Amino acid sequence: MSFFDWVLYVFIAICALMFMILVHEFGHYTAGKLLKFKINEFSVGFGKAIFQKKKKNGEVFSLRIFPLGGYCSFEGEDEDKPDNPGAFNSQPAWKRLIVLFMGAFFNFLSALIFSAILLMAFGYADRVQINSVEHLPTNIVSEEDWLKEGDVVLAVNGTYTNLVHDEYFTTLVADYDAGETFTVRVKRNGEEIDLTIYKDYWAEIAHTLDNTYGKLYSIDGAEYNYAITYNDTTQTYQVVKIVDGKIESEYALDANNQVTINNRTFSVVVDGDGENTQVSLQGAIIGVTTSNYKYGFFEALGQTFVFCGQWVWKILIILWQLISFQLDLSALGGTVTTIVTMAEATKANMANLLLLVPLISINLAVFNLLPFPALDGARMVFVGIEGIRGKPINRKVEGMIHFVGLIILLAFVLLVDILHFVT
Repeated sequence: MSFFDWVLYVFIAICALMFMILVHEFGHYTAGKLLKFKINEFSVGFGKAIFQKKKKNGEVFSLRIFPLGGYCSFEGEDEDKPDNPGAFNSQPAWKRLIVLFMGAFFNFLSALIFSAILLMAFGYADRVQINSVEHLPTNIVSEEDWLKEGDVVLAVNGTYTNLVHDEYFTTLVADYDAGETFTVRVKRNGEEIDLTIYKDYWAEIAHTLDNTYGKLYSIDGAEYNYAITYNDTTQTYQVVKIVDGKIESEYALDANNQVTINNRTFSVVVDGDGENTQVSLQGAIIGVTTSNYKYGFFEALGQTFVFCGQWVWKILIILWQLISFQLDLSALGGTVTTIVTMAEATKANMANLLLLVPLISINLAVFNLLPFPALDGARMVFVGIEGIRGKPINRKVEGMIHFVGLIILLAFVLLVDILHFVT
Protein backbone atom coordinates (compact mmCIF):
# COMPACT_ATOMS: atom_id res chain seq x y z
CA MET A 1 0.00 0.00 0.00
CA SER A 2 1.36 3.40 -0.98
CA PHE A 3 1.93 6.25 1.46
CA PHE A 4 -0.97 8.21 -0.02
CA ASP A 5 -3.31 5.22 0.33
CA TRP A 6 -2.32 4.92 3.99
CA VAL A 7 -2.93 8.63 4.54
CA LEU A 8 -6.40 8.24 2.98
CA TYR A 9 -7.37 5.37 5.30
CA VAL A 10 -6.02 7.22 8.34
CA PHE A 11 -8.05 10.27 7.29
CA ILE A 12 -11.18 8.11 7.00
CA ALA A 13 -10.48 6.65 10.45
CA ILE A 14 -10.00 10.10 12.00
CA CYS A 15 -13.25 11.32 10.43
CA ALA A 16 -15.13 8.30 11.76
CA LEU A 17 -13.68 8.73 15.25
CA MET A 18 -14.42 12.46 15.23
CA PHE A 19 -17.98 11.74 14.12
CA MET A 20 -18.56 9.42 17.06
CA ILE A 21 -17.13 11.93 19.56
CA LEU A 22 -19.23 14.72 18.07
CA VAL A 23 -22.33 12.52 18.38
CA HIS A 24 -21.52 12.29 22.08
CA GLU A 25 -21.14 16.05 22.48
CA PHE A 26 -24.25 16.67 20.39
CA GLY A 27 -26.16 14.60 22.94
CA HIS A 28 -25.09 17.02 25.67
CA TYR A 29 -25.91 19.98 23.41
CA THR A 30 -29.39 18.73 22.47
CA ALA A 31 -30.37 18.00 26.07
CA GLY A 32 -28.98 21.36 27.17
CA LYS A 33 -30.99 23.23 24.54
CA LEU A 34 -34.22 21.41 25.39
CA LEU A 35 -33.77 22.03 29.13
CA LYS A 36 -32.88 25.74 28.69
CA PHE A 37 -29.22 25.60 29.69
CA LYS A 38 -26.95 28.47 28.63
CA ILE A 39 -24.45 27.08 26.12
CA ASN A 40 -21.33 29.09 25.42
CA GLU A 41 -19.65 27.04 22.70
CA PHE A 42 -19.93 23.90 20.63
CA SER A 43 -16.51 23.01 19.27
CA VAL A 44 -15.33 20.54 16.65
CA GLY A 45 -11.76 19.68 17.64
CA PHE A 46 -9.35 21.15 20.16
CA GLY A 47 -6.61 23.78 20.18
CA LYS A 48 -6.53 27.05 18.27
CA ALA A 49 -9.77 27.99 16.50
CA ILE A 50 -9.49 28.19 12.70
CA PHE A 51 -13.14 29.12 12.21
CA GLN A 52 -15.82 30.51 14.52
CA LYS A 53 -19.37 31.70 14.11
CA LYS A 54 -21.39 33.39 16.84
CA LYS A 55 -25.19 33.10 16.90
CA LYS A 56 -27.53 35.82 18.07
CA ASN A 57 -28.10 34.02 21.38
CA GLY A 58 -24.37 34.15 22.11
CA GLU A 59 -23.55 30.52 21.24
CA VAL A 60 -20.28 30.06 19.39
CA PHE A 61 -19.68 27.25 16.90
CA SER A 62 -15.96 26.57 16.43
CA LEU A 63 -13.73 24.50 14.19
CA ARG A 64 -10.35 23.95 15.84
CA ILE A 65 -6.97 22.82 14.58
CA PHE A 66 -6.79 19.37 16.23
CA PRO A 67 -9.73 17.32 14.91
CA LEU A 68 -9.70 14.51 17.50
CA GLY A 69 -12.91 15.22 19.33
CA GLY A 70 -14.78 18.29 20.45
CA TYR A 71 -16.70 19.69 23.38
CA CYS A 72 -19.89 21.44 24.45
CA SER A 73 -19.15 24.26 26.90
CA PHE A 74 -21.95 25.26 29.31
CA GLU A 75 -22.11 28.49 31.26
CA GLY A 76 -21.05 27.98 34.88
CA GLU A 77 -19.96 24.32 34.65
CA ASP A 78 -17.17 24.61 37.22
CA GLU A 79 -18.48 27.42 39.43
CA ASP A 80 -21.70 28.64 40.99
CA LYS A 81 -23.50 31.52 39.29
CA PRO A 82 -26.68 31.97 41.33
CA ASP A 83 -27.57 35.18 39.48
CA ASN A 84 -27.67 33.33 36.14
CA PRO A 85 -30.61 30.85 35.99
CA GLY A 86 -29.28 29.42 32.72
CA ALA A 87 -25.91 28.45 34.21
CA PHE A 88 -25.19 24.73 34.49
CA ASN A 89 -24.89 24.58 38.28
CA SER A 90 -27.97 26.79 38.74
CA GLN A 91 -30.16 24.10 37.20
CA PRO A 92 -31.90 21.39 39.26
CA ALA A 93 -29.88 18.22 39.82
CA TRP A 94 -32.23 16.06 37.72
CA LYS A 95 -31.76 18.32 34.72
CA ARG A 96 -27.97 18.19 35.03
CA LEU A 97 -28.07 14.40 35.31
CA ILE A 98 -30.05 14.21 32.07
CA VAL A 99 -27.61 16.51 30.25
CA LEU A 100 -24.61 14.52 31.48
CA PHE A 101 -26.22 11.18 30.56
CA MET A 102 -27.35 12.19 27.07
CA GLY A 103 -23.81 12.10 25.65
CA ALA A 104 -23.55 8.37 26.31
CA PHE A 105 -27.18 7.89 25.28
CA PHE A 106 -26.54 9.42 21.87
CA ASN A 107 -23.55 7.10 21.45
CA PHE A 108 -25.78 4.13 22.26
CA LEU A 109 -28.40 5.43 19.84
CA SER A 110 -25.90 5.79 17.00
CA ALA A 111 -24.53 2.31 17.80
CA LEU A 112 -28.05 0.86 17.48
CA ILE A 113 -28.56 2.54 14.11
CA PHE A 114 -25.25 1.43 12.62
CA SER A 115 -25.59 -2.05 14.13
CA ALA A 116 -28.97 -2.48 12.44
CA ILE A 117 -27.41 -1.49 9.11
CA LEU A 118 -24.52 -3.93 9.71
CA LEU A 119 -26.82 -6.84 10.57
CA MET A 120 -28.98 -6.25 7.50
CA ALA A 121 -26.13 -5.67 5.05
CA PHE A 122 -23.45 -8.10 6.26
CA GLY A 123 -24.61 -9.90 9.40
CA TYR A 124 -22.12 -10.93 12.07
CA ALA A 125 -20.20 -14.12 12.83
CA ASP A 126 -22.26 -14.95 15.94
CA ARG A 127 -25.16 -16.04 13.73
CA VAL A 128 -24.39 -18.04 10.58
CA GLN A 129 -26.45 -19.62 7.84
CA ILE A 130 -25.64 -22.83 5.97
CA ASN A 131 -24.68 -21.98 2.40
CA SER A 132 -24.12 -25.47 1.06
CA VAL A 133 -23.66 -29.06 2.16
CA GLU A 134 -20.45 -30.42 0.66
CA HIS A 135 -20.49 -33.74 2.50
CA LEU A 136 -23.56 -35.70 3.60
CA PRO A 137 -23.11 -39.13 5.25
CA THR A 138 -26.17 -40.55 3.46
CA ASN A 139 -25.30 -44.07 4.55
CA ILE A 140 -26.12 -43.08 8.14
CA VAL A 141 -28.51 -40.10 8.11
CA SER A 142 -31.19 -38.75 5.81
CA GLU A 143 -31.01 -35.29 4.25
CA GLU A 144 -33.76 -34.06 6.58
CA ASP A 145 -31.77 -35.09 9.65
CA TRP A 146 -28.64 -33.21 8.61
CA LEU A 147 -27.80 -29.56 8.14
CA LYS A 148 -29.45 -28.12 5.03
CA GLU A 149 -28.85 -25.09 2.87
CA GLY A 150 -30.66 -22.12 4.43
CA ASP A 151 -30.52 -23.41 8.02
CA VAL A 152 -29.64 -20.69 10.55
CA VAL A 153 -27.44 -22.06 13.35
CA LEU A 154 -28.63 -21.04 16.83
CA ALA A 155 -26.82 -23.28 19.33
CA VAL A 156 -24.45 -26.21 19.78
CA ASN A 157 -25.18 -28.65 22.63
CA GLY A 158 -27.38 -26.09 24.36
CA THR A 159 -24.87 -23.22 24.12
CA TYR A 160 -26.30 -20.43 22.01
CA THR A 161 -23.83 -18.71 19.75
CA ASN A 162 -22.82 -15.34 21.15
CA LEU A 163 -20.01 -12.83 20.80
CA VAL A 164 -19.50 -12.18 24.53
CA HIS A 165 -17.36 -15.28 25.04
CA ASP A 166 -16.43 -15.72 21.36
CA GLU A 167 -18.76 -18.70 21.10
CA TYR A 168 -19.41 -19.07 17.40
CA PHE A 169 -20.49 -22.10 15.39
CA THR A 170 -16.92 -22.90 14.31
CA THR A 171 -15.45 -22.48 17.80
CA LEU A 172 -18.22 -24.46 19.50
CA VAL A 173 -17.71 -27.51 17.25
CA ALA A 174 -13.91 -27.26 17.22
CA ASP A 175 -13.53 -29.29 20.44
CA TYR A 176 -15.30 -32.32 19.00
CA ASP A 177 -13.32 -35.08 17.31
CA ALA A 178 -14.35 -37.15 14.35
CA GLY A 179 -17.24 -39.44 15.22
CA GLU A 180 -18.33 -37.56 18.36
CA THR A 181 -21.95 -36.46 18.20
CA PHE A 182 -23.31 -33.09 19.25
CA THR A 183 -26.66 -31.36 18.95
CA VAL A 184 -27.02 -28.38 16.65
CA ARG A 185 -30.16 -26.27 17.02
CA VAL A 186 -31.14 -24.55 13.78
CA LYS A 187 -33.97 -22.40 12.53
CA ARG A 188 -35.51 -23.98 9.44
CA ASN A 189 -38.62 -22.64 7.69
CA GLY A 190 -39.49 -20.56 10.75
CA GLU A 191 -39.19 -23.46 13.21
CA GLU A 192 -36.40 -24.38 15.63
CA ILE A 193 -35.26 -27.98 15.37
CA ASP A 194 -32.43 -30.03 16.91
CA LEU A 195 -30.13 -32.12 14.73
CA THR A 196 -27.64 -34.77 15.86
CA ILE A 197 -24.43 -33.95 13.96
CA TYR A 198 -20.89 -35.30 14.00
CA LYS A 199 -17.62 -34.73 12.22
CA ASP A 200 -17.07 -37.39 9.62
CA TYR A 201 -14.02 -39.63 9.91
CA TRP A 202 -11.25 -37.86 8.01
CA ALA A 203 -13.33 -36.93 5.00
CA GLU A 204 -11.11 -35.54 2.25
CA ILE A 205 -11.45 -31.75 2.13
CA ALA A 206 -8.51 -30.61 -0.01
CA HIS A 207 -8.87 -30.09 -3.74
CA THR A 208 -6.73 -32.49 -5.75
CA LEU A 209 -4.55 -31.02 -8.52
CA ASP A 210 -2.34 -32.55 -11.22
CA ASN A 211 1.35 -31.75 -10.94
CA THR A 212 4.73 -33.36 -11.39
CA TYR A 213 4.55 -34.28 -7.73
CA GLY A 214 1.48 -36.38 -8.37
CA LYS A 215 -1.41 -35.79 -5.98
CA LEU A 216 -1.39 -32.22 -4.66
CA TYR A 217 -3.74 -30.22 -2.48
CA SER A 218 -4.66 -26.54 -2.40
CA ILE A 219 -5.55 -25.91 1.25
CA ASP A 220 -7.94 -23.05 2.04
CA GLY A 221 -7.64 -21.68 -1.50
CA ALA A 222 -4.00 -20.70 -1.02
CA GLU A 223 -1.85 -19.98 -4.07
CA TYR A 224 0.61 -22.75 -3.14
CA ASN A 225 0.09 -26.50 -3.09
CA TYR A 226 0.87 -29.34 -0.72
CA ALA A 227 2.03 -32.82 -1.64
CA ILE A 228 2.63 -36.06 0.26
CA THR A 229 6.07 -37.57 -0.27
CA TYR A 230 7.73 -40.75 0.98
CA ASN A 231 11.23 -40.80 2.46
CA ASP A 232 12.90 -44.09 1.54
CA THR A 233 15.62 -43.58 4.15
CA THR A 234 13.32 -43.06 7.14
CA GLN A 235 10.47 -45.01 5.52
CA THR A 236 7.99 -42.35 6.60
CA TYR A 237 5.60 -40.00 4.84
CA GLN A 238 5.82 -36.23 5.07
CA VAL A 239 3.87 -33.29 3.71
CA VAL A 240 5.71 -30.70 1.65
CA LYS A 241 4.71 -27.22 0.59
CA ILE A 242 5.16 -26.52 -3.12
CA VAL A 243 5.76 -22.98 -4.35
CA ASP A 244 6.59 -22.28 -8.00
CA GLY A 245 7.24 -25.95 -8.61
CA LYS A 246 9.79 -26.28 -5.80
CA ILE A 247 9.63 -27.63 -2.24
CA GLU A 248 9.64 -24.68 0.16
CA SER A 249 8.73 -26.32 3.48
CA GLU A 250 8.49 -29.80 4.94
CA TYR A 251 6.05 -30.97 7.63
CA ALA A 252 6.80 -34.12 9.61
CA LEU A 253 3.93 -36.31 10.76
CA ASP A 254 3.31 -37.00 14.43
CA ALA A 255 2.80 -40.43 15.98
CA ASN A 256 -0.81 -40.44 14.75
CA ASN A 257 0.19 -39.64 11.16
CA GLN A 258 -1.22 -36.16 11.56
CA VAL A 259 0.16 -32.79 10.52
CA THR A 260 -0.94 -29.21 11.39
CA ILE A 261 -1.03 -26.68 8.55
CA ASN A 262 -2.55 -23.20 8.84
CA ASN A 263 -3.88 -24.11 12.32
CA ARG A 264 -5.81 -27.03 10.83
CA THR A 265 -5.05 -30.67 11.57
CA PHE A 266 -4.85 -33.14 8.70
CA SER A 267 -4.22 -36.85 8.60
CA VAL A 268 -2.19 -38.76 6.04
CA VAL A 269 -4.31 -41.81 5.29
CA VAL A 270 -2.70 -44.82 3.61
CA ASP A 271 -4.94 -47.40 1.94
CA GLY A 272 -3.61 -50.67 0.53
CA ASP A 273 0.01 -51.70 0.09
CA GLY A 274 2.60 -52.20 -2.58
CA GLU A 275 1.81 -50.79 -6.00
CA ASN A 276 -1.84 -50.32 -5.03
CA THR A 277 -1.05 -48.00 -2.09
CA GLN A 278 -3.26 -44.92 -2.07
CA VAL A 279 -2.15 -42.01 0.12
CA SER A 280 -4.39 -39.01 0.82
CA LEU A 281 -4.40 -35.87 2.95
CA GLN A 282 -7.64 -35.73 4.91
CA GLY A 283 -9.26 -33.76 7.71
CA ALA A 284 -12.20 -34.19 10.08
CA ILE A 285 -15.10 -31.98 8.99
CA ILE A 286 -18.84 -31.55 9.20
CA GLY A 287 -18.85 -30.81 5.49
CA VAL A 288 -20.79 -27.55 5.21
CA THR A 289 -20.00 -23.99 4.17
CA THR A 290 -21.45 -21.04 6.07
CA SER A 291 -21.83 -17.28 5.84
CA ASN A 292 -23.03 -14.59 8.23
CA TYR A 293 -26.80 -14.54 8.48
CA LYS A 294 -28.26 -11.30 7.10
CA TYR A 295 -31.26 -10.15 9.10
CA GLY A 296 -34.45 -8.77 7.64
CA PHE A 297 -35.50 -5.22 8.53
CA PHE A 298 -37.82 -6.08 11.43
CA GLU A 299 -35.50 -8.86 12.66
CA ALA A 300 -32.60 -6.39 12.73
CA LEU A 301 -34.62 -3.84 14.72
CA GLY A 302 -34.98 -6.33 17.56
CA GLN A 303 -31.62 -8.08 17.26
CA THR A 304 -29.65 -4.82 17.31
CA PHE A 305 -30.53 -4.35 21.01
CA VAL A 306 -29.21 -7.85 21.78
CA PHE A 307 -26.13 -7.24 19.63
CA CYS A 308 -25.25 -3.95 21.32
CA GLY A 309 -26.11 -5.33 24.76
CA GLN A 310 -23.69 -8.21 24.23
CA TRP A 311 -20.94 -5.77 23.27
CA VAL A 312 -21.61 -3.74 26.43
CA TRP A 313 -21.28 -6.89 28.53
CA LYS A 314 -18.12 -7.92 26.68
CA ILE A 315 -16.57 -4.49 27.33
CA LEU A 316 -17.44 -4.72 31.04
CA ILE A 317 -15.80 -8.16 31.19
CA ILE A 318 -12.63 -6.72 29.62
CA LEU A 319 -12.66 -3.86 32.13
CA TRP A 320 -12.94 -6.33 35.00
CA GLN A 321 -10.09 -8.41 33.55
CA LEU A 322 -8.02 -5.24 33.40
CA ILE A 323 -8.82 -4.22 36.99
CA SER A 324 -8.16 -7.75 38.30
CA PHE A 325 -4.83 -7.96 36.37
CA GLN A 326 -6.07 -10.79 34.16
CA LEU A 327 -5.38 -8.67 31.07
CA ASP A 328 -2.17 -6.90 30.14
CA LEU A 329 -2.27 -3.19 29.36
CA SER A 330 -0.58 -3.94 26.03
CA ALA A 331 -3.83 -5.61 24.89
CA LEU A 332 -5.55 -2.23 25.06
CA GLY A 333 -5.01 0.88 22.98
CA GLY A 334 -5.51 4.61 23.09
CA THR A 335 -6.45 7.13 20.45
CA VAL A 336 -3.53 6.34 18.13
CA THR A 337 -4.18 2.60 18.37
CA THR A 338 -7.85 3.17 17.61
CA ILE A 339 -7.06 5.22 14.51
CA VAL A 340 -4.48 2.71 13.24
CA THR A 341 -6.86 -0.21 13.86
CA MET A 342 -9.69 1.54 12.05
CA ALA A 343 -7.40 2.45 9.14
CA GLU A 344 -6.16 -1.13 8.78
CA ALA A 345 -9.68 -2.55 9.01
CA THR A 346 -10.97 -0.04 6.46
CA LYS A 347 -8.12 -0.92 4.12
CA ALA A 348 -9.06 -4.60 4.35
CA ASN A 349 -12.75 -3.90 3.74
CA MET A 350 -14.69 -0.64 3.86
CA ALA A 351 -17.60 -2.62 5.32
CA ASN A 352 -15.56 -3.04 8.51
CA LEU A 353 -16.43 0.56 9.37
CA LEU A 354 -20.01 -0.60 9.92
CA LEU A 355 -18.72 -2.81 12.74
CA LEU A 356 -16.12 -0.44 14.16
CA VAL A 357 -18.43 2.59 14.34
CA PRO A 358 -21.01 0.95 16.67
CA LEU A 359 -18.28 -0.88 18.60
CA ILE A 360 -16.30 2.29 19.33
CA SER A 361 -19.52 4.22 20.01
CA ILE A 362 -20.44 1.66 22.67
CA ASN A 363 -16.93 1.89 24.09
CA LEU A 364 -17.25 5.68 24.32
CA ALA A 365 -20.63 5.38 26.02
CA VAL A 366 -19.52 2.79 28.58
CA PHE A 367 -16.21 4.53 29.22
CA ASN A 368 -17.81 7.94 29.78
CA LEU A 369 -20.30 6.52 32.28
CA LEU A 370 -17.54 5.12 34.48
CA PRO A 371 -17.36 6.96 37.83
CA PHE A 372 -13.81 8.14 37.21
CA PRO A 373 -12.90 11.83 37.70
CA ALA A 374 -13.25 14.02 34.57
CA LEU A 375 -15.71 11.56 32.97
CA ASP A 376 -19.47 12.10 32.75
CA GLY A 377 -20.04 9.23 35.19
CA ALA A 378 -18.03 10.95 37.92
CA ARG A 379 -19.77 14.27 37.30
CA MET A 380 -23.10 12.47 37.66
CA VAL A 381 -21.90 11.06 40.99
CA PHE A 382 -21.09 14.56 42.25
CA VAL A 383 -24.49 15.85 41.10
CA GLY A 384 -26.17 12.89 42.81
CA ILE A 385 -24.33 13.62 46.05
CA GLU A 386 -25.43 17.25 45.81
CA GLY A 387 -29.02 16.15 45.32
CA ILE A 388 -28.88 13.94 48.41
CA ARG A 389 -27.00 16.42 50.64
CA GLY A 390 -28.95 19.44 49.45
CA LYS A 391 -25.70 21.31 48.81
CA PRO A 392 -22.74 20.74 46.49
CA ILE A 393 -19.24 19.62 47.36
CA ASN A 394 -16.84 22.56 47.22
CA ARG A 395 -16.60 23.45 43.51
CA LYS A 396 -12.86 24.07 43.71
CA VAL A 397 -12.29 20.66 45.28
CA GLU A 398 -14.46 19.00 42.65
CA GLY A 399 -12.68 20.90 39.89
CA MET A 400 -9.28 19.81 41.19
CA ILE A 401 -10.44 16.17 41.37
CA HIS A 402 -11.60 16.29 37.75
CA PHE A 403 -8.37 18.01 36.66
CA VAL A 404 -6.20 15.34 38.29
CA GLY A 405 -8.46 12.65 36.79
CA LEU A 406 -8.03 14.18 33.33
CA ILE A 407 -4.23 14.16 33.66
CA ILE A 408 -4.32 10.52 34.76
CA LEU A 409 -6.60 9.60 31.84
CA LEU A 410 -4.37 11.35 29.30
CA ALA A 411 -1.29 9.64 30.75
CA PHE A 412 -3.08 6.27 30.70
CA VAL A 413 -4.13 6.69 27.05
CA LEU A 414 -0.55 7.58 26.12
CA LEU A 415 0.83 4.63 28.11
CA VAL A 416 -1.44 2.00 26.54
CA ASP A 417 -0.64 3.34 23.07
CA ILE A 418 3.09 3.00 23.75
CA LEU A 419 2.72 -0.47 25.28
CA HIS A 420 0.52 -1.60 22.40
CA PHE A 421 3.13 -0.76 19.77
CA VAL A 422 6.33 -1.72 21.60
CA THR A 423 5.24 -5.07 23.04
